[in-house]
Amino acid sequence: MQNATFFLDQTQYNWLATQLPKPVSATGRPATANNELLNGVLFVLKTGCRWQDIPSSVCSHSYSSCWRRLHYWQECGALQLVWQQLLVLLAEQGKLDLSLGNLDGTLVQSPRFEATGYSGKHRRFGTNLSLVTDKYGMPLAGLLTAGNRHDQYSAAATLIKLRVSGNNKIAMLNADKGYDSTPFRSYLSDQGIVANIPERVYVKKQRRPDYRPPDYDKSLGRFRTYVERTNAWLKYFRKLRYRWECTRTMFQAFVDLACLLICLRRVEF
Repeated sequence: MQNATFFLDQTQYNWLATQLPKPVSATGRPATANNELLNGVLFVLKTGCRWQDIPSSVCSHSYSSCWRRLHYWQECGALQLVWQQLLVLLAEQGKLDLSLGNLDGTLVQSPRFEATGYSGKHRRFGTNLSLVTDKYGMPLAGLLTAGNRHDQYSAAATLIKLRVSGNNKIAMLNADKGYDSTPFRSYLSDQGIVANIPERVYVKKQRRPDYRPPDYDKSLGRFRTYVERTNAWLKYFRKLRYRWECTRTMFQAFVDLACLLICLRRVEF
């Protein structure tokens, strides 16, 4: 079957279909090959359509087979493993810069599904996507939280999910004023990560005479625009512009798959 995914070339498509696992059954009919179902999954991610609207010209199998295969990949952790594998390849090819990391969150509007909440900042219900990238916006880890949860409470959990290879870790972290908190700065210090976070300005807060504001490098802070660009890349996939997946597991699967595809496009085979 020729690739018509609108995002990957045939080499990238075949590599991804080979790396993702296929369910094995002891009895009954053999499972459908990944390269016959992956096209339907990518079509839903890119267009944002309902599963039952996958055209037969894109995938000749049942839409439920595509749904089950994506659910299987997420449940067994295959999407995360392939994503980490791609990050290792990018690091070996010198396309990953961990001297500086960028952290930011974005709200995906949603009905009142699992892991959603009302965001007073955006005045709407949704799910927060917390994302950490390398210096130039390559996605390294992502985490979903309810929309009514502040970004700083998911920051440490997002960094914990970061896995590249060996002892590789971010040397310095960029973030906006929303992440300015003593517990998060202490966490970064314990992890050996330098915080480059601007200080919040409190009009009525009294400072001690010996108070020393934290260091902040504006020239490095400009690199935070790369994580904003990566958030825009993710919402290029229409399935991530507005959440219609009821369960957190399936929406996380689409987020992981989108980040995986962004990394896959940069790898040289």
